[in-house]
Order: sequence, then C-alpha cells, then structure tokens
Amino acid sequence: MQAISPAAGQRFLEVGPGRGALSLPLCAAGARILAVELDGALVRLLRMRSPGGGALVVVEGNILKVDLNALVSENFPEGGPIRAVGNLPYSVASPALHRLLARPDLFSDWTFMLQREVADRILASPGSRLFGVMTLLCAVRAAPRKAFDLSPACFSPPPEVHSTLLHFVPRPPFFSSETELAAFQRVVKAAFASRRKMLRNTLCAGLRMGTEPIEEALRAAGLNPEDRPEQVPLEGYVELSRRLGPG
Repeated sequence: MQAISPAAGQRFLEVGPGRGALSLPLCAAGARILAVELDGALVRLLRMRSPGGGALVVVEGNILKVDLNALVSENFPEGGPIRAVGNLPYSVASPALHRLLARPDLFSDWTFMLQREVADRILASPGSRLFGVMTLLCAVRAAPRKAFDLSPACFSPPPEVHSTLLHFVPRPPFFSSETELAAFQRVVKAAFASRRKMLRNTLCAGLRMGTEPIEEALRAAGLNPEDRPEQVPLEGYVELSRRLGPG
C-alpha cells in the first residue's frame, strides 16, 4: 500500500483483484475501485466482501478484451484520468501491460505486480542482454521504477516465480500520430529479430530493405551501423524510426 500511496477520493482500475488483498485496503483508505476479474467465482466472492456504498465495483471480464473507454466512463462519469493497479496474470502480463500503458488519456499512473523476469526486461539498460523489445515498447510510453521484489512465500498459494512491483508514470509523447508510433514498433521488432547480428544487417532483413538506405538512415540518426541492437538507447530508435518512415 505504501508504494501506491492511495488518497481518499482517488479512483482506481484494478486488474486481477482475486480475493481483494489490495481492493479492500484501498477502499479502507477512502479510494473508489473498479476491479476487473476473469474468474467468476472470485467475482462473486469479492462482491460479497465489498464494503458497499459504491466503493468497490467488480466486473467479470478479460482485461485484454473489455472496452476500457466504456468501463471507465460508466463507472467514473466525472471524467479525468484515474489510477491503475493490479497483479497482472503472468500468462498475459505483456499484452495487458502494453494495452494499459497505451492509454495515458485514461490513466495518470500504473502500479503493477509482474513476474520478476518480465520486470527485469522492462528495467534493463542499453547494453544489457535483457534490453530489448519489451524494454523499448514500455519505455516509449512510460517511465518505470521498481518499488520492491517479492518472493513466492508472500503469496497464497505461492507461485513458482518471484515477483516485482513496478510503478509507471506517463512520458511526454515522442510521436504525434499512431502512424509514427507504429513505425517505431516496426523498427524495434525488426532490430531485435536477430540480437547477435549487427544493427545494419538485422534491419535489412527485418524491414526487407537494401543496405544503402538502412546505413543512410542509421548514420543520419547518429548511430553506428555495426552496433548490436541492444547498444542503441530509446532515443536512438525514436530518431531512427523517423528517418526510416512508416515503410
């Protein structure tokens, strides 16, 4: 709770509330919770445990499929960004995270429990073997910070993996359109299709372009064509995607 620092009157979307280990303390702090839970049995249990008064609304649904706009506007009609929290199901953590981080119009910040290996990739620095697509696709949306790690013994039942709590805040947008963002995603995925190759070679293969235009774009972006993909920071990929265009 200290890592989230809820205040009375704040509004939260909670993903995967389970039995309410986080939902109920947030309600006790005076917050209002809209919880999305996939398991129908847990939905019924949490509704029975709800403190009432509209402090906790539990919706049965898949966070990858629910209509976020409708869900938030129906339950928080006063408008304005809300906060997002939750213990993301490890099987869908990556797509769920990308979907939620893509909505700074809906959310003012995000605090999520993730599998430690996923968190380590998100937090990786350029040059690290963990630095890659996950790092960059999160970083272009939001700035992550690790709150703490948790061992399996902290959960009931204990999972087979360690966990990490990450907090994200939105970044000022790097791109002015979804087309530009899609170009960035395309370039990043092409770059890391073959981590051991030089950047020039993996981009040529992944983007199906000739060596000359790739080298020209790399040098114009201030990058060395012979670097490995993990050596290039976020800003380098942003500039490179602008040079290469939507493709």
